[in-house]
Amino acid sequence: MEKGSHIPEATPKYSETDAIIGEASTWGKGAYKAFNGRVFSFESSCSYTFCRHCVESGGDFNVEIKRNNDSEIEKITVIIDNNDISISGDVILVNGESVHIPYNNKLIHIKKYGEHNVLNSRRGILSLMWDKNNKLSLTIHKQYPTCGLCGNFNNTPGEDIDEHIANSKIPGNCPNAVSKSYELCEDGVQHCEKIIGTYFEKCQKVSSLSNDYKIICIDEYCQNRDAKSTCDTYSELSRLCASDGPGIYESWRDDSAVVCEKPNCPEKHIYKECGPSNPATCSNVAPFQDSECVSGCTCPEGYLLDDIGKKGKCVLKAYCPCESNGNVYQSGEVREGPCGSQCTCQEAKWSCTEALCPGRCKVEGSLITTFDGVKYNHPGNCHFLAIHDKDWSISVELRPCQSGQSGTCLNSVTLLLNSSVSVDKYIFNRDGTVTNDKIRNQSYYYSDKVQIFKVSSSYLQAETYFHVKMQIQIVPVMQLYVSMPPNQFTDTVGLCGSYNNRAEDDFMSSQNILEKTSQAFANSWEMMSCSKGNTASCISIEKEKFAEKNCGILLDSSGPFSSCHPIVNPKPYHEECKKYTCACENSKDCLCTILGNYVKACAEKETYIVGWRAELCDHSCPSGLVFKYNVKACNSSCRSLSERDRSCDVEDVPIDGCTCPDGMYHNNEGTCVPKSQCDCYINDEVMQPGKLIHIGNNKCVCRDGILLCQTPIDLTLQNCTGGAEYVDCRDPKAQRRADSTCSTWNIPSFEENLPCKRGCYCPVGMVRNSKGNCVFPEDCPCSFGGREYDQGSVTSVGCNKCTCIKGSWNCTQNECQTTCHIYGEGHIRTFDGKTYSFDGLCQYSFLEDYCGSENGTFRILTESVPCCEDGLTCSRKIIVAFQDQNVVLHDGKVTAVKTTESKECELEENSYSVHTVGLYLILKFLSGITIIWDKNTRISVILDPRWNGKVCGLCGNNNGDLKDDFTTRYSSVAVGELEFGNSWKTSQECSDTVTQSFPCDSNPYCKAWAVRKCEIIRDSTFRDCHNKVDPSAYYDACIEEACACDMEGKYLGFCTAVAMYAEACSAVGVCVTWRKPDLCPVYCDYYNAPGECSWRYEPCGTVTAKTCKDRVIGQKFSALLEGCYAKCPDSAPYLDENTMKCVSLSECSCFYNDIIPAGGVIQDNCGRICYCIAGELECSGESLYLI
Repeated sequence: MEKGSHIPEATPKYSETDAIIGEASTWGKGAYKAFNGRVFSFESSCSYTFCRHCVESGGDFNVEIKRNNDSEIEKITVIIDNNDISISGDVILVNGESVHIPYNNKLIHIKKYGEHNVLNSRRGILSLMWDKNNKLSLTIHKQYPTCGLCGNFNNTPGEDIDEHIANSKIPGNCPNAVSKSYELCEDGVQHCEKIIGTYFEKCQKVSSLSNDYKIICIDEYCQNRDAKSTCDTYSELSRLCASDGPGIYESWRDDSAVVCEKPNCPEKHIYKECGPSNPATCSNVAPFQDSECVSGCTCPEGYLLDDIGKKGKCVLKAYCPCESNGNVYQSGEVREGPCGSQCTCQEAKWSCTEALCPGRCKVEGSLITTFDGVKYNHPGNCHFLAIHDKDWSISVELRPCQSGQSGTCLNSVTLLLNSSVSVDKYIFNRDGTVTNDKIRNQSYYYSDKVQIFKVSSSYLQAETYFHVKMQIQIVPVMQLYVSMPPNQFTDTVGLCGSYNNRAEDDFMSSQNILEKTSQAFANSWEMMSCSKGNTASCISIEKEKFAEKNCGILLDSSGPFSSCHPIVNPKPYHEECKKYTCACENSKDCLCTILGNYVKACAEKETYIVGWRAELCDHSCPSGLVFKYNVKACNSSCRSLSERDRSCDVEDVPIDGCTCPDGMYHNNEGTCVPKSQCDCYINDEVMQPGKLIHIGNNKCVCRDGILLCQTPIDLTLQNCTGGAEYVDCRDPKAQRRADSTCSTWNIPSFEENLPCKRGCYCPVGMVRNSKGNCVFPEDCPCSFGGREYDQGSVTSVGCNKCTCIKGSWNCTQNECQTTCHIYGEGHIRTFDGKTYSFDGLCQYSFLEDYCGSENGTFRILTESVPCCEDGLTCSRKIIVAFQDQNVVLHDGKVTAVKTTESKECELEENSYSVHTVGLYLILKFLSGITIIWDKNTRISVILDPRWNGKVCGLCGNNNGDLKDDFTTRYSSVAVGELEFGNSWKTSQECSDTVTQSFPCDSNPYCKAWAVRKCEIIRDSTFRDCHNKVDPSAYYDACIEEACACDMEGKYLGFCTAVAMYAEACSAVGVCVTWRKPDLCPVYCDYYNAPGECSWRYEPCGTVTAKTCKDRVIGQKFSALLEGCYAKCPDSAPYLDENTMKCVSLSECSCFYNDIIPAGGVIQDNCGRICYCIAGELECSGESLYLI
């Protein structure tokens, strides 16, 4: 073996077209062209093998054809990848079922292609094109032994064409056919010579066979003495010429000697011989053109194809309609948007006024949702600071659940309101009571700072004077919902994150450093030293079955929650329902809690669900109360009859629960009474109904909740104020004093007013460090990722340096690069950190900067490629389209495909470079885009800060706001991944993905194996990384990938998933050696030629050898990537990235459209003579093409 020849190619090969191994076709009344270029004709109504994979059994494909007695194609049959396709005229059957175009499944795709139809194998085996004019073309994209009328790529068909035809006939009662004897006539010769010579002969796909096509054409003309008989052949030649792009062939129908009419087109459409393969539409004004032009009807210049409203019509861009939730809106129409916004349809895109939505933080057991939309689980066992702003705070007490329930429950909520003279504390307890010295009535409390009232049997409501609202659910479990006024952004801190629409900074710790994991972040907001909580786990198989059976109602398309599916994605709630319900002793209560959480999320989006509690979640009410789905406290109490009901001023999300029947009111005891039995209120004093009382010299009586007096009295409420003082244990009235620690000294204290307890305390102004010593706060260490750092220590967070100063982190504020990646069965993490799964069957825009404009500069497109009958994604085809070329990443190789033929001399430097680093290929573009590809399913795109907020696609918009990452191509925000992903198809000639199935859905019996294998991510192997990179999302993705257990050793999904987590750990400075000889091994010794030891495996490596390109030690790539790295010997110290060999400088090769060996000579595009010397091209002389 030649030294280094087995190293994968790193340098792109340039080609003018996509890889086509061969093309065979038939047209007209029985003309055929085989793969080897042989052209022949015969007429027969028998069934023939047009082309098949020529093996004894189990071939990859088989195409059969049958013509009728008029020699017109009657039926085409295709068998490929377990799909049986039958085509008869306009009727297409797939596995016996009639389908409409476009159609796709995991292994095939059928679409319109100009005036033709195309069937593509999604595994990249073949493409089959046909139309109603007796045209059929088969293109093979991979090397196969073939037989049938298509022949093979060598000498079949040979001289005996009749034998070849006979061998291709399918056995049956049908006579053998023979090849035609071609007729000649002078008129036919003149006609065909003129038309083919003028319009088609110079085309690349025609020139070498032009004489053969002329013979067919002459025969057609002479048989019928009619120029019209040649139309099929001219049309076929025009199709072949289209691969060259626009040309003179486009006007062949306009020649006076041609009698072939242009096909009729509907309405404003016009017929073009060279129209766009992917026409511009209302939904995609600048679509990616994935191939050469094609003949067919298309919209005239300035018009777009309406693919939204009047589908198939040509309209001006200004008249393009819009779509929302299945409804079509005409240009200029307005619809209601979220939170009072107005959305106007403008040129197929929605233009919306600002949506003034409140910021919402939720604490639903251990599941916490920040104001900016980040969701995380934290199994706490402590008091935590949830929200802290200048003059107020909210803390939550999370504890292990009781009553046999696994997991974490909310026990209490504390609201702290500070002023210059007092601190008011309100404790909301799990039983629905509120603790505060000033509160006498548990149903209602009002002061100049806060209003608290009971809305229903299930909820308490509070609103502060600065309009922060709290809804506290108390039945069946305690949950907290906090709302901040719209757009009053503030840098809050705590478990709820910051309220600034930037999810990226939500995990800011109490010591002012951005933590990488939710666990380290949440622990930093503990308000005292606490033991750690336990994660929820399934109690029993019975509970698991109950959860599986009943949680599915959330996804039921005809169930009680279906009306909200287009508004709030039910899938996350379904997953949480299964986990939560399975870990609960009272499964019914826990099930209904999660269902209620979904209902509340829908209500927040102004979609209200009723009737869902019937049967399993039926809510029985105490005697005298009734259940309502939309309970309002406004004017529902006896107090509201005595004075203005301030609860009417509080507008929040409607809630459900038990309340008084219509016409009844809550009295001071919480009992429902008619108005005639209502008590009355004055300055929080309660008067019984009908009782006569004296207020000074005034006589008053309580009647119908109203205090009637001889003389009106002042009912102004007293202001509620208070203060605080320092006490110690020498004072009999002293209250408990508590030590602060280095981790809690800067968090507000919510200590209870308990008796003083004797003990050892730090002096005032000092705190305890982790060693138990008293220190001044400025001498405290800092913590990050579960570790302590001494004063002056420096650590890195992304591209920023953080220094520990006086117990807190001080970080630089550089704008960092952002990363988006996709791997496996469509697991995606956007630039802004949103994770989701989408693995549609089409080609999609992964990232682009067009974003509704026609003036973008680049596109990165992705398409999953299945590798087996189950349709599992085993690789991904990536196209990077920019300038005048497409860079294609596929089958482990990089290919550069020119999209335009430049006639000018090009002297500029290449705008990108390709490098092999470990197991990966890295493409670096001068425009600030870096692509990392593992040559299989994983691709990462890294953007420089210059691209912030300027991109779109499956990767989101890179603006730091997690909540709008699902912005569609039409500028609306999608609810779920299906609507979002479908909007980024590159062509409407691919049907929408309606449902998704992942390996665990197809192979449920593999899940136990997958769980066992993927536990490596959560076990001790990656222990040092768990506090820096949350393993949860990677673990869940790993299970989905590993469920393909029947392909262990062949399918790399499991290995890719673990490698993704290992790389994430490497990025934060934790290098893990996890591969073993029996676990996703990488054998670098294979790369070494006999007697050499140049290549070695590194789990977190970079190129350290000098390279021919850089000639310095090491390359500066930001990522440390695993794989095989060369350690070049002194005798050959340079790594040649073109050949992946260690060489001397004089042996370094060059690259210019292909690899040029050392000492090689070429002529460049400018006509200069260039020599490859020491890895660089040295060109001499003026350009031959420049004048």
